[in-house]
Amino acid sequence: MPYIIAEPCIEAKNGACVEVCPVDCIHTTPGEAQHYIDPDICIECEQCAFVCPVEAIFLDKELPEQWLGYVDKNAKFFRRNKEALMPVPIDQAMRMVQAAHTKAAELGIAVSAAVVDEGGRLIALGKMDKAPPMSVDIATHKAYTAASFQMPTNELAGMASQSWFQSLLISSQGRIMASGGGLPILNGVQVVGAIGVSGASEDHE
Repeated sequence: MPYIIAEPCIEAKNGACVEVCPVDCIHTTPGEAQHYIDPDICIECEQCAFVCPVEAIFLDKELPEQWLGYVDKNAKFFRRNKEALMPVPIDQAMRMVQAAHTKAAELGIAVSAAVVDEGGRLIALGKMDKAPPMSVDIATHKAYTAASFQMPTNELAGMASQSWFQSLLISSQGRIMASGGGLPILNGVQVVGAIGVSGASEDHE
């Protein structure tokens, strides 16, 4: 359930929410009266709602009745302005999983590898025979995290002690992981997915 920006934003479009968003999911365009939150990227971290000076930001299921139309308004903004991204093709995703397994074999370790699309939804998954059973879920969670934050998971360590990140860890029920082994997949400069690896200390490599 993503956050939605409602009518009060029009009174004070000051961009405070943009500055604190850790995944760069809040956008606008010249001539627009307000900002909008990309539901495909929003990780529900609450930071935008905390800093909004006019209390314009709500979880979609908590929107006041008079502003329910802003769910559709938000969706229309991104349909107009967001270039459609093609997810990682299944054959390419499987090659990525196999490449991770090949590298793991060179290192003498066994891992699971998962590839997700830009929204963190699973495309391909592979577990080497001797990889720990729990590595399947951990690899998937690392890929989800890398796609959500649009950055390598080993770079999240500096955020892990912050209160908002701790709250996010709890609310995500373990899906957010701040340990190495997850990398976003780029098409040019756009994130189209992510890969996660788990099973050994060399996961990031």
